[in-house]
Amino acid sequence: MKSQEPVQALRFLSKKRKERLALIGQLLSQQCYDLALLQEIWSDKDYSELRHRLSDVFPYTHRFKSGVIGSGLCVFSQFPIIDCLQYQFSLNGFPYMMNHGDWFCGKAVGLVKLKAYGFLCHVYVTHLHAEYCRENDCYRSHRILQSWELAQFIRHTSNNSDVVVLAGDLNMHPGDLGVKLVREWTGLKDSYLECTEYEGPPDGCTLIPSNPFTDPQELKNFPQGIRIDYIMYKSAPGIAVSCQQVTTGSQSSRSDTPFSDHEIVTATLRLQRIPGVSNVNSESLPSVVSPIFSSCCTEIYTGLQTAERWSTICRYLVIMFLFLLALQCSTTLLSVLGLKCNIFPPVLMTLLFLLLSSLFLVLHTAEQRQLQSVIEQINLVQHGHE
Repeated sequence: MKSQEPVQALRFLSKKRKERLALIGQLLSQQCYDLALLQEIWSDKDYSELRHRLSDVFPYTHRFKSGVIGSGLCVFSQFPIIDCLQYQFSLNGFPYMMNHGDWFCGKAVGLVKLKAYGFLCHVYVTHLHAEYCRENDCYRSHRILQSWELAQFIRHTSNNSDVVVLAGDLNMHPGDLGVKLVREWTGLKDSYLECTEYEGPPDGCTLIPSNPFTDPQELKNFPQGIRIDYIMYKSAPGIAVSCQQVTTGSQSSRSDTPFSDHEIVTATLRLQRIPGVSNVNSESLPSVVSPIFSSCCTEIYTGLQTAERWSTICRYLVIMFLFLLALQCSTTLLSVLGLKCNIFPPVLMTLLFLLLSSLFLVLHTAEQRQLQSVIEQINLVQHGHE
């Protein structure tokens, strides 16, 4: 089974979007892929064009919609899709960080179930929150929370599957805590680390400096590039899955324009049934997971403290603007009685700031509650397996 994971196509903003989508459509129509798992296909028109162009090669498709502009996740398959499910991550940045935009995308994980070569395959595609500054990453707790929810979603929806495949842009380096959590808690194997043959940039890098669409600031401390896009897999006890080949690259042979700012990752998996092995999954907690859980709780707690500080600040601002509004109402009453008092700003301005402070308070209080919830979930699972 061959699967591929590209892409970026934000309508009106992405450079050479139409040309790159045409190249992607051409590539997928010419290569013998069983599955193509794409991210950042946010435009309805772009998805419709790809679906129409690839209808002969990939007759079965599904696009996961969430957030304001959509998750950007879609699946193209040669095999019938018999079921699907989507989970939108509970935290995904902030709406006031419009220059980042992750909140508007509604980052999520999508699941499609399909029957491939006689195997029931659960295929997951996902895209986690971006890392904009590694030295001062204000979204680290959100990304670890997303990693936990991704791992839990896979664990709780893959019990009756023969083969599990996860592909997507995790926006984390291979040694980052979130990647370790996903791999160890789900039992997924990294195709790059497991493959017998590899072709592409050193260390499997999917964000490289030679790509003209790559932001040089992202790689200022990594001159060779970084690997943040993954294809992972696992199988039920009675089935053997091996990764024969992984290929990483985004340059079209017919054009100087790369398909994406990320290198395309392609994996070839070999599926085989093992006779005489019962299909029973173990619920034991791997010994390596417990320290990962503890580290995750520590990182999330750091984010929780920040959320609590913001909630406290916003709460004081709301009280202050309510008090100011009360004073303004008092001066209005005095002016009715003939006494002039114009020392306060306009009432509409106070109402505006009161509204903004209230919205920030709701937002960061919700963030605080969700981070608390995930810490409690991780602790419960950890103690329950001791």
